[in-house]
Amino acid sequence: MLNTALSDLGLVIYALLICLVTFQVILKRRAVGVTLSWLLLIFVLPLFGIICYQLFGERYLGRLRAKRARIMEVKYKQRIELLSRSPHVVQHSGSAQAEPLNNLTRRLLGLPILGGNKLQNFQDSLATLQQLCADIKLAQHTIYMEFYIVQPGGLVDPVLQELQQASERGVKVYLLADSVGSSQFLKSAQCKSLKKQGLNIVDALHANPVRMLLQRVDLRLHRKIVAIDQRIAYSGSMNLVDPRYFNQQRGVGQWVDLMLRVEGPAALNLQAIVAYDIEMETGDAAIEQLNLQQEQASYGQQKMQIMPSGPGIFGDHVIQLLLCSIYAAKRQIVLTSPYFVPDESLQIALVTAASRGVEVILILPAKNDSRLVRYASHSFYQQLLDVGVNIFRFKGGLLHTKSLLIDQQIALVGTVNLDMRSFWLNFEVTSIIDDPAYAEDLYRIIQDYLKQSSRINPIAWRKRPLYRRLMENIIHIFSPLL
Repeated sequence: MLNTALSDLGLVIYALLICLVTFQVILKRRAVGVTLSWLLLIFVLPLFGIICYQLFGERYLGRLRAKRARIMEVKYKQRIELLSRSPHVVQHSGSAQAEPLNNLTRRLLGLPILGGNKLQNFQDSLATLQQLCADIKLAQHTIYMEFYIVQPGGLVDPVLQELQQASERGVKVYLLADSVGSSQFLKSAQCKSLKKQGLNIVDALHANPVRMLLQRVDLRLHRKIVAIDQRIAYSGSMNLVDPRYFNQQRGVGQWVDLMLRVEGPAALNLQAIVAYDIEMETGDAAIEQLNLQQEQASYGQQKMQIMPSGPGIFGDHVIQLLLCSIYAAKRQIVLTSPYFVPDESLQIALVTAASRGVEVILILPAKNDSRLVRYASHSFYQQLLDVGVNIFRFKGGLLHTKSLLIDQQIALVGTVNLDMRSFWLNFEVTSIIDDPAYAEDLYRIIQDYLKQSSRINPIAWRKRPLYRRLMENIIHIFSPLL
């Protein structure tokens, strides 16, 4: 009798728990697809779904970080005001098509377009690391860096050695490494040794089992930025790794990345973003140490604008930027991304673009390091192929470049994958460049990617095995959660 009563009580508590979490999900206003996916998971696998939602369902930064974010919002607005007074501020974009992107970024974040820059693409990761070593060697005041993944080995070791030497000669060095992506490095003896030698190595968005109960473990620092002396900066898709040694056990080949080197006033914008992240993580007033009023020299004629995104004051505006860019296209859209699990609005934008006669080209890796994401990605192909979107599968490794080129004129280059995690959860950064010379060079790189790719035949794709289509459609239901 007692056992029956306890069993009944357990069922009542279990049902109440499901009802409470369901209420919690519905109370949060978000995309309908995301809400329905969470509810389906909770109802189909209640215990698993409830645990997953409590760990990953709420964008909670943590009490201390949220408090710092409120303080930093005031500082951010003050610093943006100073940046807006720079003589290098450009009021209007170079082309009419880029003007909506300029207006969007200005109104959302207040960040101006800055001219006087020299921009250079690096499509060879080894050349990037070598150039980075040379720039660190000449640093005099500050080196601010942040990466999702830091993995010593190969040409990364000379970079870390140069950082150590820079610290010894009095340069202020900060290296933010994401707690999940760089977990092995942060726990290593090499990391401890570098800290003892004066490097400020920060375990960004620290994750541990206890902290998982207080904040999401999958809110990740996904930015890849290097900023030196408020004059030189790098940003793009490359982590601080040597691709010859990184993730080779996954069987997808070397990661293929693109990094943008900036020399000029826009480098200060990127350094300010890292300074903001430093202060959020450590409390050190890094952004106040930047001299935003110093006279900056021009190194070229190219203009660029920055859009940081992520939980907190920067917001999840990157999806608006992507949609604005796609709807502005008149002739051609070329997208590269390692992961393609778009939300409904982005999928519709691409379908609409192709339907109105714009040439749409997607370049995606033939293999990536997540089978689940691969199936989810394939579930979106048929609708795109049906309206004439050209989907190419890159076979020269894991294509990790994240770029969008509009009409061979406007380029977006950065850290954002075409998936829900990048749109809503990760801390990301995107460079907006409206420059014919830069676009021409990016198009050259894209042509190199296409030479190593094969186009998906729409007829052959429609005839793929039934079991694959079934698996894709099942995983598609949960794609808003990936």
